[in-house]
Amino acid sequence: MKPVTYLALGDSLTEGVGADGPDSHFVAQHFCHMKKTEWCRLINMGISGLTSGELYELIQTPAIRKLIPRVSHMTITTGGCDFISWYEAGASLSGLAKTMRLVRDRVGRILRLVRELNPEVPVQLMGFYLPPPAYEMGFLFASRALKSMNENYDHSCRKYGAQMVNPFDSFLHRKDFFADEVHPNQNGYNVLARLFGKAIQPAGIPAGDQEAVSETENQTSETVVP
Repeated sequence: MKPVTYLALGDSLTEGVGADGPDSHFVAQHFCHMKKTEWCRLINMGISGLTSGELYELIQTPAIRKLIPRVSHMTITTGGCDFISWYEAGASLSGLAKTMRLVRDRVGRILRLVRELNPEVPVQLMGFYLPPPAYEMGFLFASRALKSMNENYDHSCRKYGAQMVNPFDSFLHRKDFFADEVHPNQNGYNVLARLFGKAIQPAGIPAGDQEAVSETENQTSETVVP
């Protein structure tokens, strides 16, 4: 089997803020379940505070454009920081509509560019969960907005041959899954890792070949952090 080269792009969720350690967030767990040889490689480019617009700029840089065609698997987390910026700016209704529109457009552009650079790579895009402050500002209002975003993410994923990982139901009313107002704790990251694992098989492994997936003991990996 071909070795896995897993590129994780995104914000603080990809970086693993809130997890117990650098080897226990969802990206590290996801890689552990997909690596098959000692030559497998994880490239974690999670950057705290990265907005969807900044992620789109990042993947247009020469280094990332050169890297994407060479990877065997990708995950993306983005959009949360855009909504945090909206919330900190006053949480207006007009601002929410604008933020939702911009994030949808940027995510579509991100997926389209990834597909242009690598038509075959399995891509997983994470949707939204309700963070604890959303319950205080209005559960029904917040849940409708984020469900709408998840539907749009799913539509973009189907359009560009990606898979949407939806954490909404798993995190609903589970404040015990959070380390702070927005980031999961270790229990939350464990849930995310399971959701990503269920959504797709590792690149190059046929669905149902669980023995190959489980052969991860005594293997090493390389993590590259910008």
